[in-house]
Amino acid sequence: MRRKWLALIAVLMLVVTMSVAASSSAAPSTYVHGVFSTAPLYVQDGTTGSFLTASSGNAIASWTDNPLSSGNQGFFNAIVYVGPTKYEFRLVSLGGTTPDQIDGKFHIYKNNVLVASVAGSVYGLSQPIGNVFKFYDSAYNWHVSGYITNRLDY
Repeated sequence: MRRKWLALIAVLMLVVTMSVAASSSAAPSTYVHGVFSTAPLYVQDGTTGSFLTASSGNAIASWTDNPLSSGNQGFFNAIVYVGPTKYEFRLVSLGGTTPDQIDGKFHIYKNNVLVASVAGSVYGLSQPIGNVFKFYDSAYNWHVSGYITNRLDY
């Protein structure tokens, strides 16, 4: 009987030791992100000052937030229609990233014509599906926003 108890205690200690070892070797947190939107909300036209309701469009943001030896990377593009008028917001130079935000220089096009080159930020990117991301330029003249409709983090 004593042997059975010793065997049981040995097995239990082995299980506890393995579970502690497994939990301490958990995978690192995610630092590559992708946020997608097929549900735009608003555009602020910096040439007119008008705050407009979007009728359709798409947006994608992809970025890293872990310091990489090659530097962080980021991409943002939003094409939003307000009736027949097309607005496009493009990240052209990355300034920096966090788990929630992309900073940099953006080109803004209206009906395929470059109308602004601005510093700005896309933020609200760490939120779950159903929440809103936003872009504002540093002077708050230009804006685009939309619901996050899908995301991928790894």
